[in-house]
Amino acid sequence: MKRKHLFKALLLSTTIAFTFTLRGQALNPGETRSKEKKFKLDPDRMVVGGGFGATFGNITLVEVAPNFGYFISDQFLAGFSARYIYYRQRSSVFGQTFTFETNIYGGGVFAQYFFFEEFFGHTELEILNLDDIANENNRVNVTSIFIGGGYRSFFTSNSFASIMLLYNINDDINSPYTNPVIRFGFSFGL
Repeated sequence: MKRKHLFKALLLSTTIAFTFTLRGQALNPGETRSKEKKFKLDPDRMVVGGGFGATFGNITLVEVAPNFGYFISDQFLAGFSARYIYYRQRSSVFGQTFTFETNIYGGGVFAQYFFFEEFFGHTELEILNLDDIANENNRVNVTSIFIGGGYRSFFTSNSFASIMLLYNINDDINSPYTNPVIRFGFSFGL
């Protein structure tokens, strides 16, 4: 038991010493705050837009998803999105048809890397709130992790339409998606 307390004390001492070392480096005498580089958002690197999607059949899904992105570099775009989905699933069991219907909402963060001017890789983490398929009186959060790629076509110098083919690697019984997921979207530079 004494070793556990000794380990905690050593860990705490090391953390405090490391913190003061970093603080001391950040506040060296003779340096002023004016020499620090301040990050400033460049409106020319911002894009706003949105996506929409639809699936029809035994599963009907209609999706609207506004988003905001920022080009961190010429090839790397990161951002966040909101999402609303109308979802209906029809299934038959022993000749009897059942319908499950819900309104889904949530959001996520995404990153895109442009390998060429038109082609890009895409990854996204999304959390949606929806009715539990096993108990419609209960809502649950469903996490989806998408990977895939896409193509964009410019219609002005900083505005484009895109299409993506994504795969949800965290498929869940409550997920409103079936793989693969196809998304269409538009982005407009500010």
